[in-house]
Amino acid sequence: MENEKEQAPLLPELPLKGIPQEILRLGKRLADTKYQIDMLGKTGWGELTANLHGLEASGEWDGPDDALTFFSKIFPFAMLPAETEPLGIFRVPTERVIGRSWRWWPDHLSATSETKLLEHLEGPHAAESTSWYFLPALGVLLAAQGQSRVNYCRQRHIPFITARVSNLNYPPADRFRLYHVTKGQTRQSWVVLNDRYLQPVLWPRITLPALTTYGVHSGSWPLTFPPTDRVFSELYNPLPAEDFVAPCIDLLAVNEAIKTEALAAKWAQKPVKMALSDMDITNIWPVSLTLSFFFILSLVIAGVTAGEGWAGCISLLVCGMAGSLLLFLASPVFLVSKRLRRDFQPEAPAEEAAEAQPPEVTAPAGG
Repeated sequence: MENEKEQAPLLPELPLKGIPQEILRLGKRLADTKYQIDMLGKTGWGELTANLHGLEASGEWDGPDDALTFFSKIFPFAMLPAETEPLGIFRVPTERVIGRSWRWWPDHLSATSETKLLEHLEGPHAAESTSWYFLPALGVLLAAQGQSRVNYCRQRHIPFITARVSNLNYPPADRFRLYHVTKGQTRQSWVVLNDRYLQPVLWPRITLPALTTYGVHSGSWPLTFPPTDRVFSELYNPLPAEDFVAPCIDLLAVNEAIKTEALAAKWAQKPVKMALSDMDITNIWPVSLTLSFFFILSLVIAGVTAGEGWAGCISLLVCGMAGSLLLFLASPVFLVSKRLRRDFQPEAPAEEAAEAQPPEVTAPAGG
């Protein structure tokens, strides 16, 4: 191992030149926050707020969040590392790395194991089994592989960690807008990207100051956006979009859905000629069958009696009345709304739907 240490190449430090000091402080604060949360949740999530330390959808604790998941809960519209730019192997400042300690902790190591680990971290193969993403826009790194060593190096006051680093982009601040909205006693903060995609702020006390430092400005809810009540409803069913880690609300799609619903409602209100038998009227069929029975019965009696005598006269009278009522039920003489039709389906005609289609809007990419 000593030979390995002697042969270990002198690697460069990760370049941070050009990143503003306030952003560097923000990146360090994010990494410090994750470290503190991991330490508090070491034995479980009892001391932490729900959704702060890797709770599953079922509510069970599954260890701390990985770095990318944690970052996406603080900064909306974090991107999946689908296409990253490899930067190389660097000595990375420990204080700037968001890691994840859950499989092992420093106090789990024996003296021999810790000695071997230190020799490995200082040797030429220290970057093996590491894959970290560097976000220059925020001055922070996300450990994808080689996560637990971050906590170890923090506790042992090791200032640099050797790792393989790739570049991960994050949208610039001017593509975001922050909105504070209320519904009854509920107050939420929403972040909108490119005037189209929306994600709610999950941790306001952490996220809002961080977004302010990043340069995101707040504004009033635009009239061109869907009503906030509708967005509150849509938040129960967010959908994946672009390459975002977390699902979001597509405001353009919501606007199109509102227009389609309004068109369908307008189409449903147009009056049409309709018979009583076509309408959704309770017991209409028993009445029709009863009239049909008396019509046929009286017609048979009238035929047998040839319309003579009191039986023939009554049968002719009943036959005429029943026939008239049946004709009245079957004739489309009422001008009413389509909604009264028994098999009404609130769908707009194809030609009207085509006319109502809004022009295509091309939004900038989410990266």
